[in-house]
Amino acid sequence: MDVGIVTTHVPPAKGYGGVSVTCGVLTKAWAERGHKMALVAADESIDARLRAEDVKLGKQVDVRLYRCYGFRRWGFGLGAVSEIFKLCWQAPRMYIHGIATWPSTLAAVFCVLLRRPFMVAVHGGLMPEHVALIRRQKPHKWLFYKWLTFPTLRRAIAVHCTSDTEAMGVTDVLGKNARVLLVPNGIDSRDFQVAGYPQGEGTQLCFLGHVQQEKGINAFIRAWLQTRRPNDRLVVAGRSVDGAYFEEFQDLLAQAQGAISYKGYLPVADVKQLLADSHFLVLPSGLEETGGMRENFGNVVAEAMAAGRPVLVAKGLAWDHLASYGAGLVFERNETSVCAVLRQTHVLNQATWQEMSLRSRQYVEQQLDPVKLGDKVWNVLTKANHASLPQSLIEGSSYE
Repeated sequence: MDVGIVTTHVPPAKGYGGVSVTCGVLTKAWAERGHKMALVAADESIDARLRAEDVKLGKQVDVRLYRCYGFRRWGFGLGAVSEIFKLCWQAPRMYIHGIATWPSTLAAVFCVLLRRPFMVAVHGGLMPEHVALIRRQKPHKWLFYKWLTFPTLRRAIAVHCTSDTEAMGVTDVLGKNARVLLVPNGIDSRDFQVAGYPQGEGTQLCFLGHVQQEKGINAFIRAWLQTRRPNDRLVVAGRSVDGAYFEEFQDLLAQAQGAISYKGYLPVADVKQLLADSHFLVLPSGLEETGGMRENFGNVVAEAMAAGRPVLVAKGLAWDHLASYGAGLVFERNETSVCAVLRQTHVLNQATWQEMSLRSRQYVEQQLDPVKLGDKVWNVLTKANHASLPQSLIEGSSYE
C-alpha cells in the first residue's frame, strides 16, 4: 500500500456532492498511475447503502466501508473507529478528504497519535466567511475546530486547497506559516461529450446543487426574474437541505409562472442531458451575504465546461479568470452585477457562444487534467523528507 485514504462519502454515493466526487476523481487518477491504495468511507447513500463492490475506483484500490447511522451527513458509525485506526496503522501515509466529520476527525487524530504523515483536503470547510459564520453563530462547532481540527491540521504535511480564497482562509486560522498546497480539482473530460448549440428560443440556464443559502440560488433567481425575457428558462436540479430556504425558493418559482423548473436530485445521465439542453451553467455561491461563501471550487463548473457549456459564476471562487479566458462570465456578489451579466447573455450570438463553448472544453482538457494534477498532490504527499521540504514547494498557485 502506498497511501491510505479516508473520506466521509465515496462515489457512487448519491446526495453528497463535491467531496465524494473529488475523492473519486483523484483516487482514479492515482490508480491510473499504478499507485496502490486502501480507502475507508461510510456506506451512506440517500437511496441505498453502498457495498464495496459498488465503488469502482480501479483495481489498485482496496475499498473498506463501515456501517453509517444516526448523523448520516457526517458519516457517523462506530465501525469507523476500528477501520480507520487499522488503515492509519497499515498505511505509510494518509490523505484525508474533509474536516470536522466523524471519519475525517478520527483519521487526523489517529495520524497524529501514530505519527503517520498525512495531508488534508479541507473542501471548503475553512472558507473565510464560513469560518466567520461558525465563530459568530455556532460556538460549539467553533470549540470543536479549536480543540481538534486546527491542532491536527497544523501537524499535516500540507493542507490541500483548490482556490486562492480557500488558501487565504487556511492561513487566516492556522497562521502565515501554514503549509498550503494550492492545486485545483481535476475532471476527466473523457466522461463528457460536447453537445451542440441548444435548440429553441430564448436562453436556458441551469443550476446544479443543493437548494440552500450558501449556494445563493434564491438571490440569483430574484435578479433573473428582473431581467428574463418571455422565452428564457431556468432549470434547478438538486436536493433541498434547508426547509425555510426551500419555502422561499418555492415562492420564487410561483412568481416565475412556469419559467423555472425544479427537477430535484438527478442521476448522472440526466445531469449530462440537462447540461446539453442549457446554454449556461450558473454558480452563484456566496451571493446571499447571510449565507457566506462555502464553495471552494465548484466541481459542477468544471463538469459544465467539460460538456462545452460556458458558465456564469460569482467572483471569489476558483474561476475569476474565466472571463478573460473566454469560457464564461463572472459577476460581483450583488444583484446589480448579476443583472448586468444576465443582460450580456441576451446579446451573445450563436457564433460567440460556440467560441465560448470551445474555450470551455479546451480549458478543462489543458488545465484540469486529473492525472497531471494528481501527480502534483502525490509528489508532495509522498516526498521522503517532509521536514526539509522548502516552503516554496508547498505554497503558490498551480493555475496557469
